[in-house]
Amino acid sequence: MSKPTPRALVLSGDKELTAYMKANLIKLEYPEVTIMENGVEGLKQLATTTYDIIVCHNKLKFISGWNFVKEMKTSDKIPNMPVMLMGELPAPAPEEELNAYGLVKYLKSPPPSGEIGMVLNSTLQLFRTSGTIENKFTKAKAALLGAKTDVAVEIFSELHGLTKKNLRSSLGLAEAFTQSGQQDKAEAILLESAKTNGSTPTAALMQIKILIKKAMFPEAHAAALELLGPISDSPFYHVRVLNTYVENKSIEEAEHICRDAIGKEFKLPEFSLSMARLLFAKGRFDECLATLEKATILYGATSEMMNIKGAALRKLNRLDDALMAYEMALKLSPMDSRVYFNMAVCCISKKAIKEARQHLEMCLKITPDFPNAQQKLEEVNKFLGSAA
Repeated sequence: MSKPTPRALVLSGDKELTAYMKANLIKLEYPEVTIMENGVEGLKQLATTTYDIIVCHNKLKFISGWNFVKEMKTSDKIPNMPVMLMGELPAPAPEEELNAYGLVKYLKSPPPSGEIGMVLNSTLQLFRTSGTIENKFTKAKAALLGAKTDVAVEIFSELHGLTKKNLRSSLGLAEAFTQSGQQDKAEAILLESAKTNGSTPTAALMQIKILIKKAMFPEAHAAALELLGPISDSPFYHVRVLNTYVENKSIEEAEHICRDAIGKEFKLPEFSLSMARLLFAKGRFDECLATLEKATILYGATSEMMNIKGAALRKLNRLDDALMAYEMALKLSPMDSRVYFNMAVCCISKKAIKEARQHLEMCLKITPDFPNAQQKLEEVNKFLGSAA
């Protein structure tokens, strides 16, 4: 079996710098190089795509490169990946703190080609060598993402001691305790960490999650407002708070954050898209469509927008319009099994059963275990057999 092509991600809005880094990475045998300038989108990308090396410029869209590194290293949704940080200004933190997040050296931008190769190799060696702190973080993260809670608690507990209870290990251990349902232990770790490391946005977000899990919704919302107050002009943490609410099904609080962000005119489609989803969940389909219409004008149509639009139109029994929206969604994302399933449901409502069967077959071809699709297909085939 051939080895997968090594992949690199370069995060920077500087076109000359990204071209320079891409050329150097290709020389260092990383032929597949992805370029991104939006830090929020970059973090979303890392939750679904792994890279052999990440090169991050300290000046990014919506978040600094240093905060990007800290977020990716402490996220409960992103595997541990090797990363390099660079920038024109002096290092954003002392060397010891940079090392704590797996950074071997802060590179002055643009770095000489020889230095890029040297730091890249040192970063990978630290990451891959069994027994290093960074390698243990990789294993701890893998256990957390794989829901191997006992293993995650064990490794993060070891790291907590080895790193003298630094912020990264404290957040990881608190997340592992939260995953195992031990909210009180997670809270105790966060309180201890706050005394040692000071209050941080990532710790505050974890505290919000714990309060929601304990059904302490007013306290969670108060903590969210306290977090966002000093950084009210930053869309990044609005996105993080919003995602925390959505993941934990706190719909009213999520709507509040969406309206606040939209009112502040943050130029991120996430807020409009989430607002549309929340309005759909509440059965306010006309408002959902109006929100999507504005978002389409501001950001351009996306497959997700068109999929939600189709669902809202179907609820309003505007079935032909719904199918048109779904068709647009497929033009933008031809292999989205959710859209095929939604089209099938729409066709069933229209009594277009043969078309429904085609859509269901395509849905299952893309995602064989798509929920309810096989059952729907059997019902459709049974109906067509009876009709014949």
